[in-house]
Amino acid sequence: MAQSRRPSGRASFMVPGLVLLSAGLFGLVALPRLAPDPFVGKPARDFLLPRIDPKGGPSAGRLRLSDFQGKGVLLDFWASWCMPCRLQAPIVDRVAKAYASRGLVVIGVVSGDTAENAAAFLGENPVQYPSVLDEENETSRAFGVSGLPTLVAINPKGEIVALRQRVVSDKELTAIAEAVLADL
Repeated sequence: MAQSRRPSGRASFMVPGLVLLSAGLFGLVALPRLAPDPFVGKPARDFLLPRIDPKGGPSAGRLRLSDFQGKGVLLDFWASWCMPCRLQAPIVDRVAKAYASRGLVVIGVVSGDTAENAAAFLGENPVQYPSVLDEENETSRAFGVSGLPTLVAINPKGEIVALRQRVVSDKELTAIAEAVLADL
C-alpha cells in the first residue's frame, strides 16, 4: 500500500504564499494597465511655470502649455533624485529628437525637486527639450501624477491621450508619439 505524504509545515504555506504573491503582482502590474485612466480624453490643464536653466544661471523665462495649442505635446514629469527618471530621460530625449521635425513638443516638468538640483542634473545629462519647475506640485496634481517618472501625451486638440506612470520603452514612447501626431 502506498504511503500518503502530507506536506511539511513549511511546504503547506508555500502554495498559498505563491498564490498571494502572484495575485499581488497582478494587482500592481496588470490591473493599472487594464483600468481606464480617468484623465485620458479630458482636456489638459494649462500651466505657466518657470523654465530651468541647465547652466545654473538665472531662470530662462516662463513656459505656458497653451502656447503649444495645435501641436502634439509630451510632458515628462521627473526629479533629479528619481532613479527611474534617470533611465527615462535618454529615451524621452531620443523620441524628442526623432519627432521634433514633425512638430512634437516635449516639456520636462520637474516635480518634488529644487531648481538647483534639476539644473545640475540637466547640466550633467543634457536633453534637447526644455524643463520647467513645478514648485508647488500643482501641475503634477492637475495631471494625476502619483509617481515618477510620469509621461502625459496631449494631442493637438489639447486632450490627454495617454498617461504612463512608469518607465516607458523606446518602442512604447514611439507609438505614443505617433498617436499624438496622427491628428496633425
